[in-house]
Amino acid sequence: MSTLSTHEKLIRKLTRDHNATIKRLEAARNVCSIGTNSYRQYEQTIAEERRKHTAQLVEFGIIPQDLQKATKTEYHYVAHCHTIPANRAEAEALVHAGMLKEIGKLHYTDADEAIRKELEEKYK
Repeated sequence: MSTLSTHEKLIRKLTRDHNATIKRLEAARNVCSIGTNSYRQYEQTIAEERRKHTAQLVEFGIIPQDLQKATKTEYHYVAHCHTIPANRAEAEALVHAGMLKEIGKLHYTDADEAIRKELEEKYK
């Protein structure tokens, strides 16, 4: 037993019939040579059929009449700095604190430091 309402069945039937009509028209158009009057008429008929189908969907309220008004663009801005420095000294302190926090992630070992010191002395 179908769980679709009468309206949903009507819309499904309408869409199925539209798709079948478009397939038949495209098959007939593909038989014609490009640039002929028959080909052009099939193109116009396919476009008209699609416009009619869209108009029916708008009439049933499936799609909004004015899609531009139905869509909405929003922008969300997120600040990544908790405080805004008021002067140069505060800005320098904020940067210094951030750098100190990041030093722990560098994973310096004593062996690395010894190699660096050796290379500095060698290439001075």
